[in-house]
Amino acid sequence: MSNFITSLLCVAILAILCPCGVVRAASVRFVPLNEEIAALKIAVKDAKKTTTLKDLTPLKRSTAYPCTIGETPLQLVALDRKAPDGKPESVGIAIPPDIKSPLVLILRDPQHPSGLRAIAIDDSKAAFPWGSIRFFNTTGNPLTIRFGTDLKPLPEGDKLVDIKPDGPARRIGVQVSLENEPDEILYSAVWEHDPQVRKLIFVLPGTNPQTKAVDLKVIPEDQRIKK
Repeated sequence: MSNFITSLLCVAILAILCPCGVVRAASVRFVPLNEEIAALKIAVKDAKKTTTLKDLTPLKRSTAYPCTIGETPLQLVALDRKAPDGKPESVGIAIPPDIKSPLVLILRDPQHPSGLRAIAIDDSKAAFPWGSIRFFNTTGNPLTIRFGTDLKPLPEGDKLVDIKPDGPARRIGVQVSLENEPDEILYSAVWEHDPQVRKLIFVLPGTNPQTKAVDLKVIPEDQRIKK
């Protein structure tokens, strides 16, 4: 009898930890890495419907698309790529329950049938407060960022790196270098820092193949601008 009771307790605990059929609503925004991706025909598919993304631009976040997330993840659908069964190719968008304000970064992935890769990040003001600078390294090389007196690694992969300078609005020097070659400066500039502005930044390979230089694409958002 004790074994039976123990088994029932184990089943109950698993049911609590791994609930089935959980459905939740989310307002999801999207931003493509570049104009090439923004020009593609892309949709988001949730548990109930497929919605074409009509306002993609690498300059700012899209409008918020209401989505219903069920047992299967959201899908980013490449409407111009067909699978062998004739349906559009798609790639999953994993959005953990703890992400309250999801922003999906849309990148290229030549190895995936859809040609796309989707990374969901928490874009809430709690996770990404005003005055913060959030870096996403897409170069494939480990880098180092110097932002004023802050010095942090920019690892390759899907890891975000946040910096939140203290103090008032002011001009701050920014430098990017190779992680293993700190004297090899790949980017150098002076930026205007404002505590009321947060910046999402893609670190991109430079356009000149003859150099190791990188480009930084900034997507700013100003607290004073009402949407």
